[in-house]
Amino acid sequence: MQEKVTMQITLLGSFAIVCSNGREFSDRNSRSRKMLSLIAYLIAHRGRDIPQSELIEALWANEDMDDPANTLKTLLHRARMTLGDLGYASGKEIILSTHGGYAWNTRLPIAIDAEEFDNTCRQAFAADGEVQLALLRRGISLYAGDFLPKCAEDAWASPLIMYYRSQYLKCVRLAVEILTGMGEFAEVIEICQKAVVIEPYDESLHLSLLRALIDNGMQQTALQHYNNITEQFQREFGIDPSPELIALHKEIVKTTKITEMNLHVIREELRESEKIEGAFFCEYEFFRDVYRLNARAASRSGQIVHIALISVIEGAGKPLTTRRLNTAMDHLRHTIAHSLRRGDVFTRYSVSQFLLMLPTANRDNSEKILNRISKAYRKEHPRSNILLHYSVLPMEALL
Repeated sequence: MQEKVTMQITLLGSFAIVCSNGREFSDRNSRSRKMLSLIAYLIAHRGRDIPQSELIEALWANEDMDDPANTLKTLLHRARMTLGDLGYASGKEIILSTHGGYAWNTRLPIAIDAEEFDNTCRQAFAADGEVQLALLRRGISLYAGDFLPKCAEDAWASPLIMYYRSQYLKCVRLAVEILTGMGEFAEVIEICQKAVVIEPYDESLHLSLLRALIDNGMQQTALQHYNNITEQFQREFGIDPSPELIALHKEIVKTTKITEMNLHVIREELRESEKIEGAFFCEYEFFRDVYRLNARAASRSGQIVHIALISVIEGAGKPLTTRRLNTAMDHLRHTIAHSLRRGDVFTRYSVSQFLLMLPTANRDNSEKILNRISKAYRKEHPRSNILLHYSVLPMEALL
């Protein structure tokens, strides 16, 4: 007796229909995104008859079509042919024609990862103890990524993308809380590393990851992650680290050092790992400390130190998009570094500004330096239409 063919459907992280006979249809081998979206819509809304008008609105919202009903029928015919070729059932058995619409045949047994994931999450939220943790782990492992990433631009998919992601993040936060209390920091790190890829701008996830790295004795990895995310937040949103992130950074730095009696070892550690040409670029927090140190020195020596602000502003031509601004800032950072002396310090103050410290220059010389930076930038990037605006002020010495 021939074994009955079964069907497994994947909706999280990718789209695939895989049958036990080895045949499959997926977003890897489908050239028609519309057909993929149609089949996925029918699966996601199985259990009810879907009017023809609803399918047209879902698939061709805001698109002008001469004969949308006929276009839908053609697409449905192709979808049925594709599904029928899987050898599970005929296309007309899988996608049923109903009064004025269509429906996925719920009498045919199928396994769907999104459905299993959602059921697991619901059970986990209602459970406690070891059972809850086991279910949370299962839910996290089932979430391979966002719902139908190839359909992310379709308006109908957006609510489902947000729903499944919110269920996943709820699982993550509960699991992290439980595992942290158990001292299972390695597992917390693994869970959070996956979560921050899916939700890269959720600061609470980064805080949990940093805390677990610190508690697991991985201070250098924690420091690298801190540097990466603070730079990313600055580039994308122009925001500085939150007080919570700064507090963790200070803890990382404090717990990184061990008792070291050999001054030669300490000197070697302090030395730059490679010879870097140009001025020293640093984070704003460090720049602020250097500024205050120079202000104290200036109050004793009478030396005049200037600070300068260089701003990137939109010129004539193309609008200054986030991508073009980041490119311009990367180029400008390189120009500044190679226009100042190695002993000079500068930092990125905002999404579109650099702050420079000029410790041995008077105002005239400072303006000459800034003019040199501007000319160097123009020479290196003659086709750039951005404008550079700069200003100079003397440092306020401590009284």
